Amino acid sequence: MTITLRPATEADAPSIARIATAAFADSLSPLIFPRSQLATATVTEADLTADEVTWRTSMYIKRMREGKPCVVAVEVDESTGEEKEILGSAHWQKPGPEGPEVLGVEVRPATYDKDMFAKVVERFTTKDKETLGPRGHEDYWYAILISVDPKQHRRGIGRKLLNWGLAHARKEGRDAYLTATDAGVPLYEVCGFESMETYDCYGVPLTSMVWRLDKNRQ
Repeated sequence: MTITLRPATEADAPSIARIATAAFADSLSPLIFPRSQLATATVTEADLTADEVTWRTSMYIKRMREGKPCVVAVEVDESTGEEKEILGSAHWQKPGPEGPEVLGVEVRPATYDKDMFAKVVERFTTKDKETLGPRGHEDYWYAILISVDPKQHRRGIGRKLLNWGLAHARKEGRDAYLTATDAGVPLYEVCGFESMETYDCYGVPLTSMVWRLDKNRQ
C-alpha cells in the first residue's frame, strides 16, 4: 500500500468529516457540540457525533464551493491502483481577501451551538490580526483545517498534507499560517512553523503559528 494525495471532491465530504470529528473530539468539538447536552434523556454521545459529522460534511462542501482547495490523503493498492480509504485531509485558503460566502449549504443540527461557533470564529479572527496585522491571514497560505484519522497516526500523513500547502506557498513566494491545537504543534514545528502565541479559546489552548519562506528555502 502507498499513500498519495489528490484533490477532494464533494463525494469525499462525509469521510473527511468523520475523520475531523474523531481528530478534534478532545479539543474543539465539545465547544461546538456541548457535552452538557448529555445530561438530558434525549441526547446521546452517538447523537452528538452523528450531528457533528452532518455539520462538518456540509461545511466541507461549502468551503469547496467557495473555492478553498481541499486535498485528501488516500491509501492506494500499488498492484491495482485501487483506492482503499481516505486517511486524512487538509483544507487551505489561498492568499487574498475572503470571497463571497456560499449560502444554503451549511446544515445546523439541533445540538449545534451556533453562538459558540461564532465566538470561536471571532476569537480566531481577532488573534489572526493580533499576530499578523490588520489584514489577518490575507497575505498567507492559510491552513483552515488539517485532520488525520487517529488510527493512522505516525505514517507521515499529516506532513504530506501540510507540505502540499507549503509547496504552493513556496511557488508563490508566500508565507503560511495556521492555528494549532496542542496535538498538532510538534508536527508543525518540525515542518518549520514558529509558535507566535498560545492563547485560551474558551478552555481550549490554541497556538498561532507562522511558516516563514525566508527561513525555509530549499
